[in-house]
Amino acid sequence: MEGLFDALQTVQQRLGSAGIESAAIGALALSVWGNARLTRDVDIKVRICREEAGRLLDVLVPHYIPAAADAKQTLEKFGMIFLKDEMGVRIDILLAEVEFDLEAIKRAVDVEIRPGVSVRVCAPEDLIIYKLISTRLQDHVDAENVIRRKGSGLDEAYIIDWLQKFETALDDSTLIDSFRVIQRRFSE
Repeated sequence: MEGLFDALQTVQQRLGSAGIESAAIGALALSVWGNARLTRDVDIKVRICREEAGRLLDVLVPHYIPAAADAKQTLEKFGMIFLKDEMGVRIDILLAEVEFDLEAIKRAVDVEIRPGVSVRVCAPEDLIIYKLISTRLQDHVDAENVIRRKGSGLDEAYIIDWLQKFETALDDSTLIDSFRVIQRRFSE
């Protein structure tokens, strides 16, 4: 996992030098706030829009190999791109395209992964929200792990507020109930 954190730190330094804010999400954030699980990639949300795809690629492509033949078109069309660094680590860049993504990047925290080496990861509340709005069972297990580990230290009102917004947007009235069930399980 150390090599993945090194890859994360390097890409975040490059992004930061170009004035592009970012936050790690996914398994690396989970290893900070919950329980580490096997992963082979780095997932990063970046505060940039599709119209700025060229700028983002100008920063990254000299150092990373895009998986797509037409990286700019892929980024503009899908809002994400997969890259590989010189060590072969896959880095998934996802554009922050909705209000929640922007808030998650704004709330990201610096985490020291070893002395003198820090990375920015989304806050535990934002990771829980990302995991609960996913349809993958593993993501719900991941949310449970963060809730179990962070317990009463979570900003419950923030989580409920965003889950309520996602219930409306996704037409899914189960998100808050799912969160409450997990909370009760680990508060007893």
